[in-house]
Amino acid sequence: MNKFISFLVLIFLLGCNSDKKSVDEKKRLDVFFTKSSDINLDKSLRLKYLDSIIHINEKIKNNDSLVIINYFKIANRFFMLLEYDRYKETTDKILELSRLNKDSVNMAKAEYYKGDYFFSTSQNDSAYYYYLAAEKKYEKTEDRVSLANTILHKAYILSYEKDFIGSESETIKVLSIAKTIGDDYLIYEAYTNLGSSLAGLENYEKALEYHKKALSQVDKLDDENYKPLLQAQALNNIGFAYLSSSNFKEASTFFSEGLKIENLKEIQPVLFSSLLDHYAYSRFKMNHKEGLKDFETALQVRDDINDVYGKINSRIHLTEYYLSKRDTAKALQFNQEANLLAKESSYNKEVLITLDFFTRLLPKQGLEYARAYIKLNDSLQNQERATRNKLARIAFETDEIIVEKEALSTQKKIILLTSLFIISLGVLLYIILYQRGKQKELLFEQEQQKVNEEIYTLMLKKQHEIDFARENEKLKIARDLHDNVLNKLASTRLNLFPLSKRQDEETIQKAIGQINGIINIESEIRLISHELAKEEFLNRNNFKTLVEELMENQKATYSVACEYDITDHEALENIGSAIKMHLYRIIQETLNNINKHANATKITVELYIQKEKLYLEIADNGVGFNVDKAKKGIGLKNIYMRTKEINGRIDVVSEKNKGTKITVKVRI
Repeated sequence: MNKFISFLVLIFLLGCNSDKKSVDEKKRLDVFFTKSSDINLDKSLRLKYLDSIIHINEKIKNNDSLVIINYFKIANRFFMLLEYDRYKETTDKILELSRLNKDSVNMAKAEYYKGDYFFSTSQNDSAYYYYLAAEKKYEKTEDRVSLANTILHKAYILSYEKDFIGSESETIKVLSIAKTIGDDYLIYEAYTNLGSSLAGLENYEKALEYHKKALSQVDKLDDENYKPLLQAQALNNIGFAYLSSSNFKEASTFFSEGLKIENLKEIQPVLFSSLLDHYAYSRFKMNHKEGLKDFETALQVRDDINDVYGKINSRIHLTEYYLSKRDTAKALQFNQEANLLAKESSYNKEVLITLDFFTRLLPKQGLEYARAYIKLNDSLQNQERATRNKLARIAFETDEIIVEKEALSTQKKIILLTSLFIISLGVLLYIILYQRGKQKELLFEQEQQKVNEEIYTLMLKKQHEIDFARENEKLKIARDLHDNVLNKLASTRLNLFPLSKRQDEETIQKAIGQINGIINIESEIRLISHELAKEEFLNRNNFKTLVEELMENQKATYSVACEYDITDHEALENIGSAIKMHLYRIIQETLNNINKHANATKITVELYIQKEKLYLEIADNGVGFNVDKAKKGIGLKNIYMRTKEINGRIDVVSEKNKGTKITVKVRI
């Protein structure tokens, strides 16, 4: 007992230690996640914290959902640190785990993350493929926010690849979902992208309408810290639409409004420098002379933060500015810098703009630059067309794959249902056939029972006839003894009585004459003895006799040593006829089974009464059998059934190659 209590205490302590360890690891993870997100820490230190998180996460067992959640957090931090390769590596792990667990929700999220990786690394075709794959999975869930965000990123790619109509179509889907679920931020993003797509189609009037809707939508947002940035972005977009439509006055007004937002330079220097550069450019186009300072300030900010796209555009604007001032040297310097940066960064549209400026800045090489311009422009158009076709093909092939998968899934369902139907039909047929077999077996048993009863009835009838004949013989013998032998003995006694009184010659002669009478009496007694012998024969036809005859017949028929011992035969005759009949049949059936299956060389049968119980023991030295399996056979079933019908108990013991013993006990 003490050992058991000690064992329970040990288990409890181990469980406590395990729980404590889990809690400690969770606390460590929380601390490391917080540290890895701290923008005040050095990037290398934040990466070390992320490595520690990965190490802990890989040791978590039997909780894939927690592992996946942690991997998503890790991926987000790698993305914010611009560690795109490690971001992709982590996302691949999530995708692999999700596929193993058949977790379509996390698979969709991981594919969305992979789309972000390829979009951020300018691999738009791959990004489109993964966004599309994520979209198809999100369509089957209730997660409308993730679905809308995925479609929106597809729209961004289409807009980037100059497929403005496709981008507009996808963004309208996003707007519909966003309005249905009441997501104000998504509505803002949809309005913004619709404005940009329409501006790309040069439908500036509608573009301005949606950009202004986006500006109004900012007021509905809850995040007070984020609202100023979104407001500045909307003002910049409106100003740029006016600028693109050559309405420089309205453009400068909205750029100016954007620049009034407090601390914008510190919070979002990219957006600040864009507003300032656009403001300076719109005022330059309005022939204001004081725009140079704003151009230079915007350029300085962009150089400081290494905003490559901004650096190129600032230099292009300064090229145009100095060209208008006829300062060819300055204009050429900025244009060469812009051209070099654009080529290095694959900003081909900006390369075209610089080539156009070269034709004006270097007239002698104008034809050469013009040819380069035309060649690049044609190449860009072909590339854009090829990319749009590729994106359309990805969408088409993805839809085809989905249709094929659905068809395959339907086919599998049909095969499964057909298989289930066939199996069910087979099981039903088996049950019907089995039931019919059982019914036939039951009918056979009933018929056998009826035959057995008829046989025993005949046996009883025969026994009754034997008993009747025996009684008649007894009466006849009694009559013969009484009417004949006794009378003659009495007469002889009387005739011999005088001899006891006198022994004279005459008396002796008379006595001698009676000797013939005694001889006659002897003959009559002998005749009666013969009649009694016949009755003894009849006595042998009782239960004991039947069993003995069965055993002698066994000896005569089979070359197997057969021993039997039947005691208390008088008591046996007093038991019920049904018990006798069933015991006789059990012996008969058992001998039959031994002859057929046992390969025995010796059989022993004992029948005796002990403590008000009748015992029947049958043993052989044969090969034995599996009792559990043999119970299903008709022979052994009949033996069990007969024992049950006489309220007896049966015990069957069999051992391989050591023989079998059957014991039947019946209370009498």
